[in-house]
Amino acid sequence: MQPALLITLIGISYLLLGGAPGWSKAPIAAVAVIAAVAAPRRTFSFPAYTRSIDLALVALLGAVLLQAVPLPVGLLTVLSPHAVPVRDATRLAVVRADWLPLSISTAATLQAALTVALGILSYWIARGAFSAGGSTRRFCRIVGWMAAAFALLAMVHRAVRPGLLMGVVATEARNANPMGPFMNRNHFAAWMLLASAASIGYVIAHLQIHPAYRERARVAITHFLASGALLSGICAVTSIGALLMTLSRSAAAGLGAAAMTGAWLGRERLRVERTSVPRILVLSGVAILALAAFIDVNGWLTRLQQSLEVTDRDFSRITIWRESLPILRDFPLSGTGAGTYGQAMMTYQQSRYWIGAMGGWAFFNNAHSQYVQMACEGGLLIVVPAIVALVLLGRLGLTLVRADKGEMFWVRIGAAAGLAGLAVQGIWEVPLVMPANAILAGALAGLLTYRRDGHH
Repeated sequence: MQPALLITLIGISYLLLGGAPGWSKAPIAAVAVIAAVAAPRRTFSFPAYTRSIDLALVALLGAVLLQAVPLPVGLLTVLSPHAVPVRDATRLAVVRADWLPLSISTAATLQAALTVALGILSYWIARGAFSAGGSTRRFCRIVGWMAAAFALLAMVHRAVRPGLLMGVVATEARNANPMGPFMNRNHFAAWMLLASAASIGYVIAHLQIHPAYRERARVAITHFLASGALLSGICAVTSIGALLMTLSRSAAAGLGAAAMTGAWLGRERLRVERTSVPRILVLSGVAILALAAFIDVNGWLTRLQQSLEVTDRDFSRITIWRESLPILRDFPLSGTGAGTYGQAMMTYQQSRYWIGAMGGWAFFNNAHSQYVQMACEGGLLIVVPAIVALVLLGRLGLTLVRADKGEMFWVRIGAAAGLAGLAVQGIWEVPLVMPANAILAGALAGLLTYRRDGHH
């Protein structure tokens, strides 16, 4: 039951506009809690081999919540001397109180804390469910089917009713370029990147497991056409095609990083099981040809040209990052508060650029880098546990991939590749601010680090 609830959580978080609206978070959180308490002993088992990761994640969530806890103003001015004046500037009013939190906006930080909690909880749910015997193959298949269905719907909505979320919900921003349920097409591309990585891992595992693929090419092709791998392969191609349709350069870089990560992690197994390699290469070629139907060549050429051109009138990520440096200087220990980057930039932004499509001035509401934004919002308080958790997760994931001699080796690699791709995309975007992406990333982290019961 728990694996089914995990898949439901992933689907609901996507369909409820990625979890962005405030009203969507309550039902998403309710499904997450139900999935967790469906098997509480598995969800909160905290096995010894992952205990250090779990402690780092708890410390991370605790650090975010600590930012929302009121402190004596005297202590606050010592820990974060600029917190009070920046809070006053963003509210255009002087706040008089004896107790104030580190965050310049408690409400925004609590919203961000919920997103962090959902990502962590989905990790624990997935790890527990797969460790107890939940079918990783079924999970990857269903996520792949779900992603393809969502991708097709997003393509239709973009063609028929562009500018609307899910083809029905109007956006507040006049210059919005939504894709699927996401206001930001880069966030949609991140979700597709994670889902397609899991699906591709399953397809490769299928090709490596079944003896039919070691027979003559005709027998192998016949088996592939008759098996569920064909549908999963089509779903993966569809998901990646939708990703490419977004023209997201950061997601394309993440996709390339995911492919290189998968190839690097699987190189030893491919040498040993090279009987299937030619067929994998043939299928990869067919997939590339199929993807050509989704690629907007002119659009990509324009995007690449824009990447190389820099003029005095243009603002870029470099401009945003440069103007974020004063925040890092003024809030080195505790940051401005998770979820408050946009509010802080109301005070710190210096550049002014008129956007005709908006009919207003450009406003840096996010840092266009997960890492820069995390540093600005969290300071050392959040950066330290986040780095520790990422390093421990990467080290454990690499250990488990190398130790896995079973049939689901490639599924684990698919999860690792998707997370690596997301990490690279995060250099230029902030995909994890969306609960839907945090939940799917947490599920893939569980897929990467689970161990069957009895092997802890």
